[in-house]
Amino acid sequence: METSTNLQIVQQLFTYFGSGNIPAFMSLLSPDISWTEPGDADIPYAGTFTGLAGIGQMLGIISKSLHMKTFTPNTFCTNDNVVTVLGCNEAEVIPTGKCYTTDWVYAFTLADGKVTKAQVYMDTLTIAKAFKA
Repeated sequence: METSTNLQIVQQLFTYFGSGNIPAFMSLLSPDISWTEPGDADIPYAGTFTGLAGIGQMLGIISKSLHMKTFTPNTFCTNDNVVTVLGCNEAEVIPTGKCYTTDWVYAFTLADGKVTKAQVYMDTLTIAKAFKA
């Protein structure tokens, strides 16, 4: 798949997520996707989620845990079948009412027009502190 097509797919993924169009977001994921969110047990959505059911579970945990104030992808970088996105977000942790701001990096691997792997990097210490009462 062309690098420009992979870039467009990932850009569309962020557009769908940002607009809350979860069915369209999910349509861009491979049925056997592996998605890894960093962190320890203090962050309820940390871990590796596999398959569309796993991604649905992860999104459900996030929606019950966070009120996303901003979620901004700033830079998209492509290299063959990998698209890396640098950005930042601000969120309120629903159980504690605490807010955090963090920069993040998402690395997406694509095959046949679908995201097959997502690896997320962010400041998990800052996020974990916001989850502590």
